[in-house]
Amino acid sequence: MPAARLAPFIADVEAARAQKPFGRAALAGTPLASALDALLLPGDATRPWRALVNLQAGENGRIDVARVRAAIADVPGVRVVAIRAELDAIYARFLREAEWQAALGAVAVALLLAWHLRSARRLAAIALPIAAATLLVLAALAVSGAALGILHLVGLLLTVAIGSNYALFFDHLRERGEADADTLASLLLANLTTVASFALLASSRIPVLQAVGIVVAPGALLCLVFSAAWLGRGGAAGAGAHGKIAP
Repeated sequence: MPAARLAPFIADVEAARAQKPFGRAALAGTPLASALDALLLPGDATRPWRALVNLQAGENGRIDVARVRAAIADVPGVRVVAIRAELDAIYARFLREAEWQAALGAVAVALLLAWHLRSARRLAAIALPIAAATLLVLAALAVSGAALGILHLVGLLLTVAIGSNYALFFDHLRERGEADADTLASLLLANLTTVASFALLASSRIPVLQAVGIVVAPGALLCLVFSAAWLGRGGAAGAGAHGKIAP
């Protein structure tokens, strides 16, 4: 090959050598700009920029974080961050806080119901069907192997909120001893509408919607069934003293 054919290549190399170092502005509007922004973070006056380097897993699919930290121990200003472990720790702490807050909310609701009902027997009767429905839903999720998360907790809170309405209705029915068929039919229709709506969410491919739907759909139905079975008996038994109950 004649050396003259390499002249354009040599000219480009010489031109590149003569160019000044380019900065972030030189990449504006190019595909490399987004990639560079993901790897560089603005710093402070002493360290204007901070670079992020992604580590690739080895043949076993894992990164030995301790070994990497030992290898760069003498390099100033370098830190190894195990992002997955950090995110898992943050999520676990957030989940514990959410569980505690949900438990405190449940205690507050129980105290409010106790103040309103002024009867430990009625409070226990209202709480029992809701607790039974919640435990059955949790058991079903555990058997299916689902990992419980924040969204499942949100679904349980919705289940308790919906189920408490059913339990209070049947408790009122038991105390009054009568109810008309239209009211019971309306309650059943409302429950079926709720169950159908959240069942559609449970069939969704979006994890957020699915997690809420698979908890609330069966939970709402169980709350109605358990409330009717547990509290409805009292209404039928008290019908002779207070009036009559329509089926």
